[in-house]
Amino acid sequence: MFNWFGKKNTEKPLTGLAKIKADFSHMLETAQHEFMLACSVSLAGADADSVKEDLLGADKMVNRFERQIRKELVVHASVRGQIEPEILVMMSVAKDAERLGDYSKNIFDMGTISPYPPEGDDKERLLILRTLVERIFTECRQVFENKNEELATKIIRETTWIAKHCDHNTTRLLQLDKPTPRTASDVLMYRYMKRMVSHLRNICSSIVQPVHKIDFTKKWTRDIAPEGDLLDRKNTDETT
Repeated sequence: MFNWFGKKNTEKPLTGLAKIKADFSHMLETAQHEFMLACSVSLAGADADSVKEDLLGADKMVNRFERQIRKELVVHASVRGQIEPEILVMMSVAKDAERLGDYSKNIFDMGTISPYPPEGDDKERLLILRTLVERIFTECRQVFENKNEELATKIIRETTWIAKHCDHNTTRLLQLDKPTPRTASDVLMYRYMKRMVSHLRNICSSIVQPVHKIDFTKKWTRDIAPEGDLLDRKNTDETT
């Protein structure tokens, strides 16, 4: 849809939309770092105090990138004297990326609030989700940097499958006859993971959809059913 990145001229700084797109790529990278820090506490048992400063710094950086991108988009539109489709796209995906930071912070908070660590099969499922989301973050940046429509479509389908499994596990836990002390925490974790992949899907949709259809992806996902179990993805190429 867009010619996102040309060859960078190392002799002078990027300007205009090239600068905005580079900032967005760094924004996604920072959000990914924040997500991994959050999961290290909520799922791997890392000490919250040891990563809190780094995580909050990353969260502030994500928010700062969004404000900077908005400002640069307004300046660019003013200089050009018109609203280009790319400006609308970047305004939309910047908000999605900002929400990725918010949900990462929610995941971190679960590690500090819940008195019970994850355990059993649900811990394994959540660890698999962490690996899948981390990979999708990396691929999402590649989509933007390389205008890769094929990879964007692959991510759209993958994130839809993941979101359906998050819904399935949320329903399963909410319908337990005897919830465990960890049930409420796991329900929220599945919900946060679903929102993470949904925002990553929205970002990828901007590569394969016109502006007015960004976030709408059913044409690629109608046939996707939540078959199997997240545990089936353990120790496969998809989670390495």
